[in-house]
Amino acid sequence: MRHVKTDLAEQIFMAVDCLMAREGLNHLSMQKLAKEAKVAVGTIYLYFKDKDELLEQFARRVFSLFVAALEKDFDEAESFFEQYGRMWWNIWLFLQENPTILSNLNQYQSLPHFTDLCREIDNSCWDRFCLQGKAADELADLPNDVLFQLSLKTAMTMASDMKFLNVELTHEILESVIERSWRAIQK
Repeated sequence: MRHVKTDLAEQIFMAVDCLMAREGLNHLSMQKLAKEAKVAVGTIYLYFKDKDELLEQFARRVFSLFVAALEKDFDEAESFFEQYGRMWWNIWLFLQENPTILSNLNQYQSLPHFTDLCREIDNSCWDRFCLQGKAADELADLPNDVLFQLSLKTAMTMASDMKFLNVELTHEILESVIERSWRAIQK
């Protein structure tokens, strides 16, 4: 029975993402969501007490997917630059493989408790990377979220510009961005 619940919840979450991309978060209703997910409205309420709980759980799911992608094949034995490059490419590839998530990046900030979730990044590979990099005197002594803005956020910005502004980016350009954004966070 648990497997069915997980599959149905994922089906509902995918419908949320699609509707957000198509119509925006402000136009999301339980009726539209049920139609998109191909379930009865009452079925959604079996799993989520209301729209706020659904959106909060959806925000947790998006954040978990992002952190899992960030940490894919992460190896603390690599040099700090190699670790950084891996995380940068992980974000880039994740957004290329999930165009709906890319479309909704700005809207996620409006989800209930999303900013709180972003602060829960403690113990992620990014947090550990920053702590170890600062301790090794490799990274600037700035808050981890500021380091993120100066570095890995460039992958998100570039992916968005490529999709929405038709900016052409070659592998060589992206490698240069990685090197330059790395220099922005070095000590």
